[in-house]
This record gives sequence, C-alpha cells and structure tokens, in this order.
Amino acid sequence: MPPRTSPRKVRRRRKVVHRRKGGVRKSKARPLIKHGKQGPDGDEAARKAKPKSKPRMPESEDPLEDNVYERTPVPQGYTFVPKGDVYITRKCRLITKDSDQVVYKVYDKSGKRSLGIRVPSDIYNEVQAMSKETEKSRASATKARDTKFLDQGRELLQQQFPLMPEDVLDVILEHAFQKGSGRVGRTGTLTDSHKAQLAVEAHVRHKYTPYESMLENGVSRYLARRKVLSTVQTIRKAWEGTGSKKDECLTLRLG
Repeated sequence: MPPRTSPRKVRRRRKVVHRRKGGVRKSKARPLIKHGKQGPDGDEAARKAKPKSKPRMPESEDPLEDNVYERTPVPQGYTFVPKGDVYITRKCRLITKDSDQVVYKVYDKSGKRSLGIRVPSDIYNEVQAMSKETEKSRASATKARDTKFLDQGRELLQQQFPLMPEDVLDVILEHAFQKGSGRVGRTGTLTDSHKAQLAVEAHVRHKYTPYESMLENGVSRYLARRKVLSTVQTIRKAWEGTGSKKDECLTLRLG
C-alpha cells in the first residue's frame, strides 16, 4: 500500500504548482477606515484639514495706538513716517498722543516687520522743523555720550586685564565698543565684566590663533573654537594676572 501524503505537504505542493503556472496571490485589501480615520474622500479627513493660517500682526494694548498693514489706506490728514530717525519717530509719537490722536504703527504684509508709523501731517512737519533746529546740539550731546562710554570701556578693560598691552587695549576698544558696531561691547544684555571678557577672547581668537585659517579651510565655526579654546583662555588669564609664570612670559612676548 503506497504511503499516504500528509495534508500539509499537499498544500505546499499546490502552492508550488500555483507559482509555476504564473498564478499571483492576491493581497488582502486594507480597509479605508483605521483607528477612526477615513480615506482622502471621507468626511472626517475633510473636517480635520487645517485651513492655512493668515498672517497676524501683534495687537496693540495702547488705546492711542493701532497696528495696521501697509496696504491699509492712510487716514485723511495723516502721513507715513518711515523707520530710521529715532528722534523724529519718538517725537511724532509723543506729540500725537499728547494731542489725543491715534498713532498707526505700520507692518508689512507678513505682519512681522514694522515699517514705520502714521501720524498727523501737521505734527510731522512740526517735528521736522524741530529736528533741524536741534541737530547740532543733539550731535554734540551724542558725541559726549559716546566719548563717556568709551572712557568707561577703557577703564573696565584696564581694571579687568591689567597686564594687557596698551596697543591691544586700543584695538579691542575700537573694535568691540565702538557705537554702531553691533558687537559684544555695545550689548545691553550682559554684565560689564562679561562683555569685557568676551571682547578680549574674540580678539585673541582672531589675532593669536589659527582660527581664521581653519574657517577658510572648511572647519566649522564650532570645531575651530574648540580647537583654539585652550590658547585663548591661556592668554586671557595671563592678561588678567591669574595665570602661571609661564603665562606671564607669554604675555611679554605678545606685547
């Protein structure tokens, strides 16, 4: 009697024959609804589609100020004052509010960037005349403030870095503490000692280390700073007078 073939082997043979004849197994159809979600044409997908958010400018909390887009029509009797001249902008805003009139702050179409203000035309003309009359006196006052600021910066660097060469101090003062430079010496968010330290470290990094050549050769800014950090700290401590005798000798050579 021939041996009986097990049902499992029969099923395997049928699968092989099915493949040889070019048969293709059909994949199971996946349901469109899964975990409460529907297909692209379903109602739920349409409900969950988020509309594109329109640009929104900040809301003004001042009853005498209103924020508007640049495309908003200019009120009758008003004129646009662009940003740039701090004296004119500040005076126009102040006088307009003192006369119980509204100042319109103008934003670009994105609602993120301020372009200037709209104020009554007669007030703008008055402020322009005041600006011309006080131009020389304001320039003198500004120069006096800038000179005082630089003197304070010099005193700060001399106190914090008593062993720093005088010519190096002049370069750092001119570079990092100059008005309009936008550098660390002009920032108002740091303490004086921290500003002085960062200004000195930046000078040392660029002047006494291969930092710039590393950047030119494709080294990332972060990695280049890490590689020269030890040298920068050594020179800074030497100028502070907190380093070793070896560091003091280095200071004399740099001077």
